Amino acid sequence: MNKTILIIIVLLIVIVGGYFLLKGGYQYSAPTPARPEETPEVTVPEEGALPPTGPIKEFTVSGTEYRFSPSSITVSAGDRVKITFKNNGRAPHNLIIEGLGIGTKTIGGGQIDIVEFTAPSSGTYAFFCSVPGHRSAGMEGSLEIK
Repeated sequence: MNKTILIIIVLLIVIVGGYFLLKGGYQYSAPTPARPEETPEVTVPEEGALPPTGPIKEFTVSGTEYRFSPSSITVSAGDRVKITFKNNGRAPHNLIIEGLGIGTKTIGGGQIDIVEFTAPSSGTYAFFCSVPGHRSAGMEGSLEIK
């Protein structure tokens, strides 16, 4: 009885193995990720969002331990805005605009990161460094949209 079960198991292994061998084996192909240059950027405007107007308003904001310079930026609703954030400090820093879902990566000293967006309707938004303890140490500013 035990020999019969063993023979059946070996036979099944040989049959399954032969099937895959004749078929060419099992081939797993991982999905190919899209390359950034091939993926078109799709922007869906939020309800009530203003279309971009005029040239890009460019700002360079420097971050150090523990402040931004300049610490306030003023733009108009609908302006296209480009903020180049430069970390002039030694600690890692970033620049996050609260309430807009916009921010740079956390970067090391001497590095830069850029964010671009269309200013929404008027309001005042805080920007800050989200590295723990940096905002409370004074690393914050304001973005005023008129």
